[in-house]
Amino acid sequence: MENVTRFAAVNTKIRSLQGKFLKDKDYINMLEKNSVKDVANYLKDNTYYGEMLQDINLENISRRDLENILRNYLIKNVEKIRHYFNGNYKKFIKSLYVKYEIEDLKSFARLIFNGTELDSYEKTFVFVGKYSDVEPEKVFASKTIGDLIGAFEGSEFYKYIEPILKGKRKSLFYLEMALDMAYYSIIQRYWKMISKSDRQILEKMEGIIADLFNIQWIYRGMKFYSLSPEEILNYTIDFGDKLTYNERKALCYAKSLDEFFALTKESTPYSFLFNKEIIDLYMERRINRYIYFKLRALERTAMMNIIHVVAYILFLEFEIRDIISITESIRYNMPFDEAKKFLIREI
Repeated sequence: MENVTRFAAVNTKIRSLQGKFLKDKDYINMLEKNSVKDVANYLKDNTYYGEMLQDINLENISRRDLENILRNYLIKNVEKIRHYFNGNYKKFIKSLYVKYEIEDLKSFARLIFNGTELDSYEKTFVFVGKYSDVEPEKVFASKTIGDLIGAFEGSEFYKYIEPILKGKRKSLFYLEMALDMAYYSIIQRYWKMISKSDRQILEKMEGIIADLFNIQWIYRGMKFYSLSPEEILNYTIDFGDKLTYNERKALCYAKSLDEFFALTKESTPYSFLFNKEIIDLYMERRINRYIYFKLRALERTAMMNIIHVVAYILFLEFEIRDIISITESIRYNMPFDEAKKFLIREI
């Protein structure tokens, strides 16, 4: 009864917001455009994104400008949803920013690592500080990985990444691994604050995501990094839905990629990641598409619980990712049939 009271109003709001999602025809129309400006104008004139684009001069809009606007739209909608909650549930909704802030930090760290001019990128990282409450100015003043870690002193992230400063490995790789581990540690703490039924469905969903990311990481660790099986295992997420610790360990200790593929097929439901050509090119899309359809299935079986909130935010994220993928396909002059292969949504 408590969950019925808690979610009755917010689920009505979410159904209204989901009704505004782009349709197949919108994706098709955008894929046929010739520039970022054309895509932005289409969104402005024909979709609910028009409210964010209404007062913006789109004449010289770049892909990065459009992404920044869309990511701010995601923040705006998360805040709308937070308005319906109080107490621990309000804190939980804020914790959903952890994922996006960590993604921004990893992206910003890559720019530092590659020596990229940073001034023109700051507006892109709209989630920096949204969960951690760190001052974005301190982060954007960083010139090295060490500076970036130091900028988070006093924040919750710092205890996870500070050990890198004390060691000899102040590299991008170890920062990214520490942040990924921080994510699951933080969100599991917030799960404990909400009802048992909500916690169970979140554990199911996040367990599936952890399984997929673990398999992706083990594959890439074997193929692209000079790491021992022990080190690959140490950087897997100690959490999952189908994969046990022993199964993860067996995958890490596979003597070859062929053995790894065979084990994935024999002991996991995730062999679809590797059963087609061009594995690396489409792996991210396959993961996100699998998550998309699993969330759809969870939504259909759930009634008054937290999954509808989390699913809506992820679906909006995926839609934004697809819009940006379309602008990237325009940049590289991809034909329609090739460009649509990179979309999370099937059309």
